[in-house]
Amino acid sequence: MIRLGATLLLSATLVILAAGCGGSDTSAEEEWASDICTAVSGWQDQVQQSTDEAREALQSPGSGTLAAIDAEVREITDATDELGDDLRELEPPDTEAGEQAKRELDTFASQLEATATNTKETFDNLPEDAGITELANALEPLLPSIQSLIESASSTFTAVKESGSELEQGFDDADSCERYS
Repeated sequence: MIRLGATLLLSATLVILAAGCGGSDTSAEEEWASDICTAVSGWQDQVQQSTDEAREALQSPGSGTLAAIDAEVREITDATDELGDDLRELEPPDTEAGEQAKRELDTFASQLEATATNTKETFDNLPEDAGITELANALEPLLPSIQSLIESASSTFTAVKESGSELEQGFDDADSCERYS
């Protein structure tokens, strides 16, 4: 009886393991799309969180307001740099559409990095004793480039998704891309 129980347990374990070791039905396009969506959504979440925290600091100004805003802006620029790096490192599926999509992403990564660099330089050039007015004056010229970056993200995402039917299917199939559907 014990031998039969052990045999059944071993058989069940082997069936479970065999089911888990089967080939993946995830296409290269789906995997690539998932990596892109994961990177972009992480960036968007960080930017949103830091923006909310900076807004909160501005609504209740105090002695640490400038330091808090500076820290949040640096979080945003770091996340933006990281997204640019992540997008450049992703190898597209080995198709013509994949190469076209990669060019789109590389161009967007350059825009990300340029905006992050400009933002860092602007904040680095603020005097240590800068007030809220100086901070607002420094942020004002950055807003059009940030708005442009947001619009560029949307158009790049659409262009990459529509680069080819296989890529579009990969985006449609990737769970991490659901928020962009």
